[in-house]
Amino acid sequence: MRKHSGLCKIEKVTSLTSSIFSIEIECPAIADKCHPGQFVQLKINDYPSLIWPRPFSIHNAENGNITLSLKKFGTITNLLEKKKPGDYIQVTGPLGNYFQMPRPDKDIYFIAGGVGLPPLHYCCMKILDSGHPADKIHFYSGAATGDDLFCQQQMEELGVDYVAATDDGSFGIQGYVTEPFYVELMRRRTAGESFEPVVYGCGPMPMLKRVAEISYGIPCFVSLEQLMPCGWGVCNGCAVKLKKTDNHKTEDNRNFRLARVCKEGPIFDASEVMWE
Repeated sequence: MRKHSGLCKIEKVTSLTSSIFSIEIECPAIADKCHPGQFVQLKINDYPSLIWPRPFSIHNAENGNITLSLKKFGTITNLLEKKKPGDYIQVTGPLGNYFQMPRPDKDIYFIAGGVGLPPLHYCCMKILDSGHPADKIHFYSGAATGDDLFCQQQMEELGVDYVAATDDGSFGIQGYVTEPFYVELMRRRTAGESFEPVVYGCGPMPMLKRVAEISYGIPCFVSLEQLMPCGWGVCNGCAVKLKKTDNHKTEDNRNFRLARVCKEGPIFDASEVMWE
């Protein structure tokens, strides 16, 4: 798939919460061919001291525009929030692999942590567009506080089973979002009914490790979050360890193989990741 890299016009910057905002960018070359799970690299060219671009998951793509939802965290995101409609920014993408669509008879479980929500929300919308029954889709969204939760109304409007959790209990269930997911999965597994779910996760690595543990024996696909200096698979700065298989020999007989999150990922089968 050919990648686009060039200046693109910012159409809209929208505050979602006091800590989260979205940025809509006109870029048909990316919007017309991207898939849920893929990402773009953004670079603010008017600040030469910021050498490396930054990766952000695509939250939506329609009408020739892509939408990204970001948390204000440091210099780059603070500068992006101050951008105005009509400004231009360097955009490269779509990058990485993407979530595969499940069969329509499957129960789907999404587990999002913080700003891990965008690619899963995008994937959920695409699955619904394909005709998948809304009552077979379960979406768990968690964050540290209620102010870090976003797109709740949009999620509820989709008609899926939506569960919110916050670490401090300021909104939804108090505790880690993995716990209500665990309770529900155990209930379904022991109910004696036919149950063949697929799990999709995106969020901090400790959360994804727990999702993988809970989903043992179930198809589970996770989008990993890593620093990506290049985004093209050149620098190897985002490599993670995967379990070695007979199809992936290593020259020095290590018990793991390396995969680049930006190139072979960011989507991986959770059972292959060596969680540390």
